[in-house]
Amino acid sequence: MLASNRAIAGVVALWVAVIAATVACVSPAHAGSADTMDLGFETERLGPREAEAAWIVTTPGWFAERAADAKRKGTVGAVIRSEHGARGTGILARTLDATPFRGKRVAYRADVKVEGAGRVQAWMRVDRPNNQAGAFDNMHDRPLLLGDWRRVEIELDVAADATTIALGFLVGPETAAFIDDVTLETVGDAVGTQPPSAPGPLEGRALENVRAASKLLGYLRFFHPSDQVRGVKDWGRVAIATLEAAEPATDATDLAARLAAVTAPLAPTVRVWVTGADAPEPPATMSGATKVVAWKHTGAGLVSNAAGNIYRSEIVTTPLAGDASFPNAFVDVALDGGVTARIPLLVFADEKGTLPNGATPAEFSGANPLPTLTALNRSTRLASVALAWAVFQHFYPYFDVVDCDWDRALTEALQAAALDADEAAFLETLQVLVAALHDGHGNVYRQGGSIGALPLALTWAGDDLVVVGSCGDADGAVNVGDRIVSIGGRTPAECHARAARRISHATDGWARALSPALIVRDVQGDAPVPIALRRPDGTEYSLALAPTERCAAMDRRPPRPADGTELAPGIVYFNLDGAESSALQAAMPKLLAAKGIVFDMRGYPAQAAYEVLERLLRAPGTSARWMVPIVTRPDRAGVTWTTSSWRMAPKTPALPSSNVVFLTDGRAISYAESIMGIVEAYKLGEIVGDTTAGTNGNVNPFEVPGGYHISWTGMKVLKHDGSRHHGVGIAPTVKVVPTAAGIAAGRDEVLEKGVEIAAAKVGATK
Repeated sequence: MLASNRAIAGVVALWVAVIAATVACVSPAHAGSADTMDLGFETERLGPREAEAAWIVTTPGWFAERAADAKRKGTVGAVIRSEHGARGTGILARTLDATPFRGKRVAYRADVKVEGAGRVQAWMRVDRPNNQAGAFDNMHDRPLLLGDWRRVEIELDVAADATTIALGFLVGPETAAFIDDVTLETVGDAVGTQPPSAPGPLEGRALENVRAASKLLGYLRFFHPSDQVRGVKDWGRVAIATLEAAEPATDATDLAARLAAVTAPLAPTVRVWVTGADAPEPPATMSGATKVVAWKHTGAGLVSNAAGNIYRSEIVTTPLAGDASFPNAFVDVALDGGVTARIPLLVFADEKGTLPNGATPAEFSGANPLPTLTALNRSTRLASVALAWAVFQHFYPYFDVVDCDWDRALTEALQAAALDADEAAFLETLQVLVAALHDGHGNVYRQGGSIGALPLALTWAGDDLVVVGSCGDADGAVNVGDRIVSIGGRTPAECHARAARRISHATDGWARALSPALIVRDVQGDAPVPIALRRPDGTEYSLALAPTERCAAMDRRPPRPADGTELAPGIVYFNLDGAESSALQAAMPKLLAAKGIVFDMRGYPAQAAYEVLERLLRAPGTSARWMVPIVTRPDRAGVTWTTSSWRMAPKTPALPSSNVVFLTDGRAISYAESIMGIVEAYKLGEIVGDTTAGTNGNVNPFEVPGGYHISWTGMKVLKHDGSRHHGVGIAPTVKVVPTAAGIAAGRDEVLEKGVEIAAAKVGATK
């Protein structure tokens, strides 16, 4: 994980979930006037969750306060920042009665200044009855980074049955957000939502047609550099138009004509013909042309405009001179359904633009608000599959090391999407598609829908699925350490298999880190679920548990010692999970005086982990190799790579380095593996626990129609010696797997072994 992105990987999905959970506890205020509401801080109160305040800080360790002259003389704004040593993300939230805004489009605006290394995002969500999905935007693709005052704006539709509008700000670790001039304004009538359509099978000739159109979309979007293509802002509608035109084709001749007609307004020089017929003449220099243009992609830069993103796409211009020739100026690609397409990769241009000159059709350019696309529409679901599949087809960097039939994955996803009955079913279809990549960063999420789950927290102890927390109906009936025998008649192995097919994972450790949460959410409606369990003494018992909307057990993390705790004579503990620089500085006196140190990397670190390495290194070092693909041709042909690494120098005061232990397991992914890779390469300590997730590299999130957010790894990472990291991870030098008996006894067996090893090292060096 590159330094520029190491603190934010995985944050997008987490923040969506945190917003949904925390704002539910904030009482709505009546909106009052539905024109423009001043939500600023001249009169609005701020406070913690327990306070009677309009604006609520919902996360422990964070506070907000009014700030006179926050922006300019005579105004009162607010600042939200963390208390010393606090971890995690700060959330400032408030809710409004949505009634006066129903059927309207509203704009939420604020002025924001950012101090610190993290990111700040405004967010707004429209809630509807019975957990139905409403509109949502948290600026995940356009966060604010360090900088002076900037105006932010979110526009959303308020549904006719909306109940509340929730809004606020997200503030990253060790970052402060100054906020002023907050308003909510009605800007017009809601633009509405695309009508739903009935599911229907996709088979035979229709399937071939849609597959052909899906592949053609990717070639156009990423490799044909016409002005008309580059001006598209709404690829969802382009995809819908293309797939709807192609599906009814009766044969190859009909399909070629339909694809040519539907793509001509965007790509007038693309040619489509029946495979086996005479190919068209190669493109000739156009009259008046003065240059040619082509795409150069450093990763999939077109799909996301997230601030700080290392991926970018650019147009390369080459002047025409004399009888210039351009080899490899186009590709001929055999599509499905018996048709072939010629895609010019170089397009002639004059001073006005690409030739023939033209403009992007209005319905694709984003010039006017259009009805929101919904996954209740069959064409939208097919379009979302096509758009997602194409991103990975041309840019996913690990097809050479994963077992994946990506062409088959397209067929299966299209067929499933055609029959999906609702948004939840389609979410699973997309998750299964992304899971085929075996990418630990691969994930699909969507705001809204039921968050019901069994009132249990579970974890794996070898092959045992073990209770580590309970609440609600399970309190007093189920104990920590009890093992699951079956849930709804399924064994733990069967439950895991059902969950794992939706989890994109490069190692089984990552799948097992995530599957317990999916297993307790694998419920239908609110009917009680029969569960069989076995107590530590072998006694089996059964009960039925009803799903609950919110359960503290779902967020339970096993307790860990406080930073700086001496767990054995001279052996000091420090938890790197989420630890920032301030936490490390606070514990530094005890760490410097320690004879041995146990660092806990069973989770996702923050800045403190990097600084620990600087204090353990005794000579300059580097990280693993970050490799970003340079893509100029389709289907990953001729890919080259840019390679970089962190350059690290020792830092004083140095930490004791001879008796150090790092704890880790399958929960360690991405930046955590960057840290553990350096530990492994430079032998900075024993590694105790289990193998890490085997996935590293900056994520590159994007969105597909229907409000589905997809994350994935956009670059390749190799270990220091050039060997494979993906699917391999960082293996422990001493493997320790928790047991059900240990969990029942309240023991942390991995930590115990780490302390034992550190103490033995201390004894050996006396």
